[in-house]
Amino acid sequence: MANNGPSIKSEPGAPASEAWDEERLEQALDELKLLHVKLRGLRTTIPRMMEPLSVKQPSPQITFQAYMESVAAAKKEVQDFQDLRKSEKIKNIMEHATQRRKEEPNGIKAWPRSKSVTMAGNRVQYRRRNGYNTSSNLTRIVKTPGGELRILHIKKRGTAPKCGDCGVKLPGVPALRPREYSQISKPKKTVQRAYGGSRCGNCVRDRIVRAFLIEEQKIVKKVLKEQSQSEKKK
Repeated sequence: MANNGPSIKSEPGAPASEAWDEERLEQALDELKLLHVKLRGLRTTIPRMMEPLSVKQPSPQITFQAYMESVAAAKKEVQDFQDLRKSEKIKNIMEHATQRRKEEPNGIKAWPRSKSVTMAGNRVQYRRRNGYNTSSNLTRIVKTPGGELRILHIKKRGTAPKCGDCGVKLPGVPALRPREYSQISKPKKTVQRAYGGSRCGNCVRDRIVRAFLIEEQKIVKKVLKEQSQSEKKK
């Protein structure tokens, strides 16, 4: 029967590599997937190793013991990856791939070392129905602990009421959005004093002092007027 498969061009003097069947190729692919999973797990080895230092413990001895346990676990993960990478199965797979690349340089293309390979960015989607880039739909991309990129919706910042005289934000009054202001109780919208919802404490004090000074000025004018009239009568 005629062989319609791809013809293998081997170099003169080079030993021909053994052809792997589909089952063996699938087993090799599973081994490479396992190696890739262990390699991806090493990205979080150092953060997980430093995690006990960020947790408050009753004593430094407990903190040191937890840290040493995390270091031992990290060393075990690295050692497991090294053992898998240096195993006979992985070595045979790498040797077979190298040999096949030499036999069919056009069939298996390697990435050029001079160029950096950039993977396509992960697709992110809006988590709500509004899909337009408006001021009420501001977002930023965050990475979850699982390594996934998600869109985080940013709410509009609330504005606090300002003093009508000096323009500063009224202390003690929360800065909320208009809808949130309509849902809170009235005592939370103001401060328990005179002009608590429209003027700050300094401006209220200045108003009180100004009112007293005006009244005193009126009294002084009245006294001086009475004195001048009594002198005229004399």
